[in-house]
Amino acid sequence: MKIWKNRLPRVVLAVSLGFLIQGQAMASAIKLVDILVNETGLSESLSKHGIRGTSATKVKSYVRNSVSSLYLYGNKKPTASQLKRFVRGIKATGKDARYKSDLLKLLNKSEKKMSQKDLVTAINSLIYLANRHGKSSSAILACAACVSDSLSKKGFKFTLETMNNKQSKKVLSKMLPSNPRSLTNYINAKLGKFQIGSLSGSGKLVAAEEEKALGLFLGLKDVGSKQQKSLIGAIENLSKDSSGKVNIINPQNPHKLWKLFSEDISESEMSGWTSLLDEVAKKSKGKTNKKEVFFEILEGRAAGKTDLQDRVQSLKNKNCFFK
Repeated sequence: MKIWKNRLPRVVLAVSLGFLIQGQAMASAIKLVDILVNETGLSESLSKHGIRGTSATKVKSYVRNSVSSLYLYGNKKPTASQLKRFVRGIKATGKDARYKSDLLKLLNKSEKKMSQKDLVTAINSLIYLANRHGKSSSAILACAACVSDSLSKKGFKFTLETMNNKQSKKVLSKMLPSNPRSLTNYINAKLGKFQIGSLSGSGKLVAAEEEKALGLFLGLKDVGSKQQKSLIGAIENLSKDSSGKVNIINPQNPHKLWKLFSEDISESEMSGWTSLLDEVAKKSKGKTNKKEVFFEILEGRAAGKTDLQDRVQSLKNKNCFFK
């Protein structure tokens, strides 16, 4: 018994050290890709890099929406290896290829060596690729700067929200092609059908990541609600040049008001936007560029209201709807 009493602390110490070493090895083996498919791990990493509270909740939802969009097998969540395989399998060119390369370079990075910039870059890339290559998803990308100041300050470029509006969900999940080249063809076909512009000659007014938002706008022109079609009509009315011809993607009138449908907006909000844009179109009749009149009217409505003045200034600074 004496012998066991003397040896017991050493045995316990050896076992404890074994568990400690094993735990450290497991921690060092955790990769960024493991975090992206594990919400608890993602929460811890976001908190570690100063992203907490509402901001963290939003980012986790964007990652969840992105992973679901890329990996559509019922309600099953992909493993880390499955997510990597899907990302590798994306057929990407140009800008898409750069985001794919950025993500693949980071997926195997150790969590312990991962910086805030690495985490943000990976999530930006994941969201971008899900928006461009996701399958039959009702999620759509929006610019983080125009949605959240706090996320924008952390370096997040995009958000990926799941739409709840019935008509928007139908367009996104059943009408828009998931292949980027097919989506571009869809947009060109619809623009030609409605005679409201063309992607060719539009310069860089429509970025690759914005094509789904433009496709949503064009799809809603076919199947949208009464309120949605009224707002679409107001956007088209504001898109008339000096000769009265409609061009919704005109470098001479560089607005992106078709992106209004990238978020779920209520019927009352749609009515408010319709009224505002009708007023802008009326006061700027004969002019091609409507930006100056748009902000003149907004500033007039915000006069004496500090909170509204701040919002108008924010729209100006971020170029959310006008370049």
